[in-house]
Amino acid sequence: MSRTRAKLSPFTVIGELLLLGGLGVFGFLLWQPWYTANVVAVAQSHVATNISAQWVNAEPRKFEGEIPVPVPNSDTGVFGILYVPAFGDNWANQLVTNRPMNPVMDDSAFGIAHYQDTALPGQKGNVAFAAHRSGGHITPFRDVDFLRVGDPIFIETADGWFTYRFRSAEYVLPDGVGVLNPMPHIPDIYADQDILTFTTCNPKYWGADERMIAYSVFESFTPRADGPPAELAQVNSNVAESAKSHSNATTHFAARGDH
Repeated sequence: MSRTRAKLSPFTVIGELLLLGGLGVFGFLLWQPWYTANVVAVAQSHVATNISAQWVNAEPRKFEGEIPVPVPNSDTGVFGILYVPAFGDNWANQLVTNRPMNPVMDDSAFGIAHYQDTALPGQKGNVAFAAHRSGGHITPFRDVDFLRVGDPIFIETADGWFTYRFRSAEYVLPDGVGVLNPMPHIPDIYADQDILTFTTCNPKYWGADERMIAYSVFESFTPRADGPPAELAQVNSNVAESAKSHSNATTHFAARGDH
């Protein structure tokens, strides 16, 4: 005896579609942070390594005591590479200036934008950058809350490496632009020591009610002719490999009589 199959009601179909849609959204929420934290971050590290290799193989400018200010690439605006060991041993990301900030921050090829009204490394005052931390974006500053007092931060340029030390963090409202002053929050006063500032959204996951601000202070500059800082090369295998290339390049230039 055959049984008549019950017809699906519209409510059943709608319910199943909503369930599938919910599962899709949930899957995306899990996939997107993994993708930006792994695939995009690894790709950025490779790009940074290639840029560093170009600088290593180019004849360096002579360092004569005055710290050189980097010259941005005229096409891309790239002027440096940021290394933050607290974000991962081989973590690295390009630094871009002279371009609209939001497109840079949303572009997986870049991700970190320089506030053009602030200093560049080698200039007095506040060197400030912005990047996303969460949401459906590229998230270079996702782990800014991992920083602890004294953690090193490095910026590589064509001329060498700037070393900073993390000092403190705070939370401000989105209109708290005083963090970008040469001396944060104090107008018209320039800092005696150079400051590095990271700005990003807070809460960490899918929020932008506040901004998290991370401050570091300049410690030293290492000319390219001296090779990368040992503290960085010890944790970053790409930089360690670059140090070997630097040694070979130095020998090459010396043999030509250019070094």
